[in-house]
Amino acid sequence: MKIHHKIGAAIIKNKKLLMCRKKGEPHFILPGGRPAAGETAEQALARELEEELGVKLVSSKFHKTYEAAHFKDKDTLVRMDVYFADFEGEPKAQSEIAEFKWVDSKYKENRIKVASIHVDFFIPELKRLKLIA
Repeated sequence: MKIHHKIGAAIIKNKKLLMCRKKGEPHFILPGGRPAAGETAEQALARELEEELGVKLVSSKFHKTYEAAHFKDKDTLVRMDVYFADFEGEPKAQSEIAEFKWVDSKYKENRIKVASIHVDFFIPELKRLKLIA
């Protein structure tokens, strides 16, 4: 089985989670991406947040690693290291990002498609921890 390793930034504001949708993709995911060779998780987060949203990473703290089958390719495992993060600046969708939204646990009612790893694991945990509404 192939492994798709990703570093994700969990950014919460007003009990909502910042999520992005890449161009040509239907689902919202955490901002972040794959670390480049020799890059630390914090360096990868800083680079990805700058590239995707034009913001500067201020702090990050490791939360947890999640694993789930990739929504397109069931022979690929997504391994996502999630870091709670804070940033400076006003986010704007750029690079491969089509749009971003602040999402709470009512995303289904609001007709927002969210990747399965977030649906099955991360968002329920944030709700249980009372970090999102």
